Amino acid sequence: MKLISSPLVIILVAALLGVGVSCLAVWKRVPALAAMAAQIRPQPKPEQLPEPSATPSAVATSRAVNELKLAKDQLAVREQSLGEQAKRLDSERLELERTRAELEQMRKQVEGYLTEAKGLNAKARSDDSVVELKNLRTLVQTYSNMSPKSAVSIMLQMEETSAIKIFSMMKADIAAGIFEEMGKQAVSDPTMAKRAAKIAEGVRNFRAPK
Repeated sequence: MKLISSPLVIILVAALLGVGVSCLAVWKRVPALAAMAAQIRPQPKPEQLPEPSATPSAVATSRAVNELKLAKDQLAVREQSLGEQAKRLDSERLELERTRAELEQMRKQVEGYLTEAKGLNAKARSDDSVVELKNLRTLVQTYSNMSPKSAVSIMLQMEETSAIKIFSMMKADIAAGIFEEMGKQAVSDPTMAKRAAKIAEGVRNFRAPK
């Protein structure tokens, strides 16, 4: 009894009871602490398996795929270039056809102008011929009423072409009288003989306008 009531024993028993209670409390918290420790502990990384080395067939297949892709890209670029070239050729063809149509229209216009000009020239020549014929007839009538000597004097001042036309339209007997007078004057004037010969040659080849 004295041992139990001893203060030292009481202190020791109390200390042991405290330690036991603490151990019991800690023991109850062991699962929770273990779970917390498991969460905090770093997880090991999964072991990475080495990549399998590429086989020759896989390398050949990859190379063929790359070459096929490159050929496809080149073909697309070529098709685009051909398409642009076709569009350019169509545009040039249309421009050429338009230019050809314009040239054809201009050609027809020029032909029309030439035809019209020919018609006007023909009409002008016809009008001139009518006027010339009228004037020649007037001159023929005038010189026919003159004496051969007077007619020769005037014709000496006239161009040979005009004299030939007048002689060609005169009556034969009147023209013969004038030529006779020219022959008489040629005796004293040698140039008269040459002029008479030229006029006679011209009269033989002349065609009077109709």
